[in-house]
Amino acid sequence: MALTDTKSEKVPGRITHVYIGKSSTVGLDISSGIVSFDYRRNHDATRYNYPGRATAPDIFQHPSTFSWELKFLSDCRAAFFDTDVTAVADQKALDDDGISYPITWFKVIVPIIDKAGATKTRTYTITGGYVLRNSAYIGDDEDAVYVYEGDAEYISYADT
Repeated sequence: MALTDTKSEKVPGRITHVYIGKSSTVGLDISSGIVSFDYRRNHDATRYNYPGRATAPDIFQHPSTFSWELKFLSDCRAAFFDTDVTAVADQKALDDDGISYPITWFKVIVPIIDKAGATKTRTYTITGGYVLRNSAYIGDDEDAVYVYEGDAEYISYADT
């Protein structure tokens, strides 16, 4: 048996844009001060516990959820607290009272190098995304980092 040699894409990690708003023409383009984007697919499974059995061969699979985190070098208040994110007027991603609204247009853009060595653009689309919390890390000898965390119905990506 021989191992198959394969190459995969390289993601240099330079996020060029974060789009947030209610459509591709109404929203905000954050193009600097983006530190990182992290997302996780949360998929839990529970083993059935049959009485009198030493092992449980079957599992119950719960629906998947997605969580995400974006880090910036500024508070990005204009994007998350001041930009309309739904078709209904005056619904922001997060308001000062802690109310979240679903973000209709939410994308993260990253350049990648595909397995053939060509430069392409990877677009992450956050579907049904909500901002659930924000925080700041402020030190006396480092840049402040502002963190937004949330939940999503789905996170996908496409390369062009």
